[in-house]
Formats: sequence, C-alpha cells, structure tokens
Amino acid sequence: MMICIYLAFLVVMLYWLGLETRYEFNLLKFRDHSGLYLEDWLKRFNWDRSTLSQDCGELPHYKFYTEIVEILLSLARKMGGRYQEPLLFLRQGLQADLQSEKKIKELYLGTTLQIGLMVMITWGFILGASFLVEMKMKSVLLLGILIWQLIGVSSLPWIIRYCRKILFQDIGKLWKVLFVLKSLSKVPLSRTEILKISGAGDLEKITQKNLGPLVEKLLFICQKSREQGINSDEELSALMKELRFIENWHFELFEKRLVTVKLCLMAFFFLPSYLAFIFNLLGDLLALM
Repeated sequence: MMICIYLAFLVVMLYWLGLETRYEFNLLKFRDHSGLYLEDWLKRFNWDRSTLSQDCGELPHYKFYTEIVEILLSLARKMGGRYQEPLLFLRQGLQADLQSEKKIKELYLGTTLQIGLMVMITWGFILGASFLVEMKMKSVLLLGILIWQLIGVSSLPWIIRYCRKILFQDIGKLWKVLFVLKSLSKVPLSRTEILKISGAGDLEKITQKNLGPLVEKLLFICQKSREQGINSDEELSALMKELRFIENWHFELFEKRLVTVKLCLMAFFFLPSYLAFIFNLLGDLLALM
C-alpha cells in the first residue's frame, strides 16, 4: 500500500512538472515560445521584400514588441522608407527580455526541483522506516501526509507568480514606454500619438518607491516631447541603463524571496508531515512494548 502511494506521488509530481494548464503554467508562461519566434522573424526579415510581413511568415505576438513592429511595417507600407535601425534596436531589447525570462524560468525550475527533492526524501524516510520496523502504517495518515504535501507543492506556481508580479509588473510598464519612445522617435508620427501608443498615461499609476525617481524623469521627458515636439534619445538611453540596473537588483530580490518561499513550504508542509509520521511511529512502537 505504501509503495503504491509513493509511486502515485512520483507520477503526480512528474505530471505536474510537465503540465501546461490554464491555472498554473499558462500563468507563468514557461511554454510560451512566442518571444523566440519573434526574434527569429526579425532575423529573417528583409526590407527589400515587397510584401514586407507576408514573405517572412506570420508575425508572432510577444508583449509590446509585436505592436511596435506592426507600426513600423504599417508606416513602411503607407509612406515608404526603411526602419532598419529601430528594428535592430528592438531586437536587442527583445534579446535582453528573453534572457530575463530565462533567468526567471531557471530560478523557478531550481526551486521546483528542490521542493521535489524534499518530497522524495520525506517519502523515502517514511517507506524506509516502515520497512525497517516491519509495521503497517495507517492508510489515513499516509493519505493525509500526501494531500498536505500536494497542497504545498501546488501552491508554488501561484506564490511565484505573485512575487513576480510585485517585483516586475511596473518595470515592464516602464520598458514599454521607453522602447516605444526610443523605437518610434524618428518615424513620421506625432508626439501625441507616440505617447498614446507607449502608454505613458499609466506611468502615474506606478507605486514602487525605488522606481519613483525614474518615473518622474520619464514623465518630464514625455511632457517636454509633447509640448516641444523634440526627441530625447540620449536621455531615454540613460533611463534605460538605469532601469536595467534596477531590474537586475529586482532579480536578486526575486531569488531571495524564492529562498524564503522554500523555507516556508518546508516549515509549513514538509516538516509537520515528517513529525506526524515520527510521532505516530513512536506511538505504535510504545504500544507494542
């Protein structure tokens, strides 16, 4: 009975790790390869082709990058011209974004494997101890431990998604504004329209304190661009470097929070399961004496 429960638990763990459901892995978007497809599309794109987007295949949709590419292609079809420099700049930003997503994925998978190792150690001890003392454990207890640990493991994607949202959501908004302003700075569009596309109106909703000074600088640039109709490429580049520094710092915070999450899961879900088995085993042994 215990061996069957242990094998069933392993099967559930493996299935959970590879599962793509709308409730967990779709929220983390670990199987979303649209960013890689868009990067490949930009690599193969050639301005000399008459139909522009059609000859390179369907344009993949990834965050705000696709929106900027579509604007550049639309302007090229309507007014002519080439926007190779904005596309190259956009591709560089896309590569940096993909590297960031890869870091988050690696941190998540590392955390998941460590939690899985805790599960295997716990059940290895339970099965080994039961075999050594030659005692049949209560099925209700084993089932309770299994369900309790499954609850802890299943909560991991939601906790990680919440931490990611808190640390990176506002940073993503800033990246969109900066990339749109930088990529479309030399296209024949009005400053008001570019600011609308960038979502600069939502900057005041950003509440993270460490992003406050950067938001103030960006709002000033947007106001100056709207009123005077000028480009601020150098100032935007400086803000992007500053934001990249803040983003790297947030990655360090994210990693530290994952360590805290692992400790909390171990203390709340795995250690009590281990102690419950120990106390039950000792109780049964004392009853036989």
